[in-house]
Amino acid sequence: MTLSAKFFKTISQWLPAKVSPERLRELQNLNPQKIYVENVRSILRVPNVVARRFCETAVRQGVFAKRVEVVCPDGSVAASAAAERDLPAVVRCWTDVNGEYEEREFRTEALPKTTFYQLQQ
Repeated sequence: MTLSAKFFKTISQWLPAKVSPERLRELQNLNPQKIYVENVRSILRVPNVVARRFCETAVRQGVFAKRVEVVCPDGSVAASAAAERDLPAVVRCWTDVNGEYEEREFRTEALPKTTFYQLQQ
């Protein structure tokens, strides 16, 4: 069974019967390696707290793994890890300096972090 098929099967078992087939297809199209709470919230049309609870329940049941990524000023992902403490202290990001792009180092603690989930294989 492919990873996306496993994801689809698992998700469809947890959802209330009122979820339309179109929404289930949207869920199936998510990248099983980068599942964001906002994507789940948007597709299921539920509040953020419900989508987060859904993802955290999946972690407790061993279906998802929780991860964190550090985001550069331009929105690109500089690094990801299983926990924030596992991120590197410094990351390199491309930044626009007077119309020229330069690679610069940033302290990870100064950059925003985003939580995401991965389907366990």
